[in-house]
Amino acid sequence: MDVLRRMLREPLLHFLAAGALLFGLFAWHGRETGSPRRIVVDRPALLQYMQSQGNADPANTGQQFDGLTAAQRARLIDDYLREEVLYREARALGLEQGDSVLRQRLVQKMKFLLEGSSDAQPADAELQKYLQVNAKLYAVEPAWTFTQVFIDPAERGEAAAAEHALALLRELNSSGARFNDSPRYSDRFPYLQNYVERTPAYIAAQFGEQFMTSLQRLQVAPGKWQGPLHSDLGWHLLMITAFSPEHLPQLEEIRAQLLDDYRRERAAMAREEATSALVKSYTVDIRDLTAQHP
Repeated sequence: MDVLRRMLREPLLHFLAAGALLFGLFAWHGRETGSPRRIVVDRPALLQYMQSQGNADPANTGQQFDGLTAAQRARLIDDYLREEVLYREARALGLEQGDSVLRQRLVQKMKFLLEGSSDAQPADAELQKYLQVNAKLYAVEPAWTFTQVFIDPAERGEAAAAEHALALLRELNSSGARFNDSPRYSDRFPYLQNYVERTPAYIAAQFGEQFMTSLQRLQVAPGKWQGPLHSDLGWHLLMITAFSPEHLPQLEEIRAQLLDDYRRERAAMAREEATSALVKSYTVDIRDLTAQHP
């Protein structure tokens, strides 16, 4: 009796018993279902297997396969057969049931299949219509180009800085100071001296919303200094040389991006329509969803 108890506690015996049980299940399932026991090994299957293992470049998998030695090819076939057998037997035993990760992978694959072809070639008129409907997505933000002279209240005091800004504005315009002259008159500024084609968000991030609001009221005037404008940091005198208002780009400017977005949206619409059709083909039985209390 003691010998029997020791045998029952042996891990090796447990492993052998589990293996025998699995072997029996495989054999029983094969007899009951008559599932095919034939695996076709061909070039497409092996190329796909190589790519799935992440050890092949999709662009030249065929060349890599052709370059394998006889021993390497035999090893590849053996690895493929082992994976295919384990996959089939796992499916036969229903091991995918209850696996949320596998469920999501299968759902994703099904969604991809339902999207259909994504190489639609819409006419320019259709693309232009798509651009107009989605104008907010493709609108180019307004942008300013200017240079600035900074007057720092931390060095002069707030009142003195404001007075100096007004006096300096008159001096800059009377002397004909140019765009590139701004560093000669400016106090040290923590950011940029010149701002080229900068958007409202960028400008507001460095100068503050009050400055941005004031800037929008000014006109483009190359050669003329304007201000003073107050920011979160101090006072500024500006020469604005260019302004580009918000606008919708021309079709040719964003054709590639527009075509990608168009195809992506059409694929999503096709997937949604196909999914809805599939749902309607099922009989749905919704049971009582309230919690059952003892």
